[in-house]
Amino acid sequence: MALAGFPVTRPSVIEDLSAPDPEARRAAQDLLARAYWAPIASTLRVRWSMDDADAEDLTQEFLSEALQKEWLSRYDPAKARFRTFLRMCVDRFAAKARQANHRLKRGGGAEVVALDENLAANEARADDHFRQEWVRSVFTMALDGLRAEAAATGKEVNVAVFEAHDIDDAQPGRPSYRQLAARFNLPETTITNHLAWARRSFRRHVLAVLRRLAGSESEFRQDARELLGLDVT
Repeated sequence: MALAGFPVTRPSVIEDLSAPDPEARRAAQDLLARAYWAPIASTLRVRWSMDDADAEDLTQEFLSEALQKEWLSRYDPAKARFRTFLRMCVDRFAAKARQANHRLKRGGGAEVVALDENLAANEARADDHFRQEWVRSVFTMALDGLRAEAAATGKEVNVAVFEAHDIDDAQPGRPSYRQLAARFNLPETTITNHLAWARRSFRRHVLAVLRRLAGSESEFRQDARELLGLDVT
């Protein structure tokens, strides 16, 4: 499915991490931190058995060092998805941090510390958590983009209806169109139209986020198929 109005080519966050323009680099760094903070912290909690405070601290350290030393700019899309590569970098960073901590506790000795036996057992669960948090980050950024578009075009009610029906999970079950019509004082046909516009726009914003974060066109198409069931060309 080709999406009308969607840019065929667009610089990815990986490319912009080494862009000559400092503003482009800064924007790419901010976007990457926003997209991957929660997945990284989740990996450190689940796979490396860290408490929340330690996981947050090491997430900050990892992102600062990875961006400063440009580790992520060395990513090769022919070898793996970008988020797989990032996970590998996080695990290596966490292993070195744990090893350094053990050396410090043992008086500075240079012995190699064996990784916890639980690491292998935790890996599958950590992968699931990493992906879940990544999907949550993608949808959150897409929703923020949708809200900004609605504010600029006077379609805030469209988004409010969309959030009440498709996003809000505070109450069990979705409200009916009739309930939404009464809540927003609108005809049911208008509720239908508002939802149709918001869903199309939200999907477009999700695709834009996926394209920005993808390490390659192939990865983008695969992510779009997995998250939205779309074959994007």
